Amino acid sequence: MNQPPIFLEIERQAKVRRIFQSVLEPCGVWDQVKDVEFTLRPEVIVEPTHSKVLSDAILNHMFPHAPQPAELFHYTSIDSLKGIAKTGLLRLHWVHKRIDQGELEPFAIKHRLKGYLDSSESEPYFKTLSKDLFYISLTCPGCGDEFELWRAFALGGTRVRLRLLVNPSRAELRKIQYEPPAGTLLMELNSTLAAEGEPPFVPWTVSKIGAFYLPSTLHREDEVRLLIKRYPGGRDETEFDGQNRYWPLPIGQHNDFCGIRLLEIQCGPAAQRRDVLSAIAGTPFETTVPVTCAPQP
Repeated sequence: MNQPPIFLEIERQAKVRRIFQSVLEPCGVWDQVKDVEFTLRPEVIVEPTHSKVLSDAILNHMFPHAPQPAELFHYTSIDSLKGIAKTGLLRLHWVHKRIDQGELEPFAIKHRLKGYLDSSESEPYFKTLSKDLFYISLTCPGCGDEFELWRAFALGGTRVRLRLLVNPSRAELRKIQYEPPAGTLLMELNSTLAAEGEPPFVPWTVSKIGAFYLPSTLHREDEVRLLIKRYPGGRDETEFDGQNRYWPLPIGQHNDFCGIRLLEIQCGPAAQRRDVLSAIAGTPFETTVPVTCAPQP
């Protein structure tokens, strides 16, 4: 005798919950989410729209928040420093600016996010999404190969780096995860679901998750990323520079997204101090921010 559909659904819910537990318990995530609700659809498993508990737990495990507030470096050119000093703003450029350099697509491929890759009707969704994600690249003091960082991001040390105190609120500050050989927690979860004949779990936060994932070939960058996501109908403070959109954040002023203080301007090993001083002349930075020489890497 066939079971009523409601009993079959209950059994399937229990089965999927056991799969979640088998993957999430060993990494310490299960206790945070064991009572979570989820919806079984033919193609995907999702949380109800009012809940992001499971989605956030997986995101936070894969990409932990950086300490907050955090002292971080940002490498930039002297011309850019001049613009930052003149406006008092730090620009977070849209991910679309680097969409052909390993942004979003590798994450979508590795995690089998077919909807993000589908280009049957227009451009793939990951490219559309890249226009609503705004970021700036930062590094932790003492992390990574400083010689390589000066070479790659400061033209062999002829530029500067800004020592910033970053304290996010609505913005997100997380370390980049570089494509690990063993895969991610989400990959492990969805592989286990697939082996049991179940569709993948797609977190509500997946549109942000991919912005913290880069190919392993970029691992030398050791990047921390400050990210703002623009939502349809939500706040939009972006501006256009003629080629790309960016989200400006004020330095040293309160705002809803992220507090930023400029603590120090460090001249690169091959930078000319007089050029750096000239770039900030006549701005508040001239009298409030020390200009020093970066230690030799």
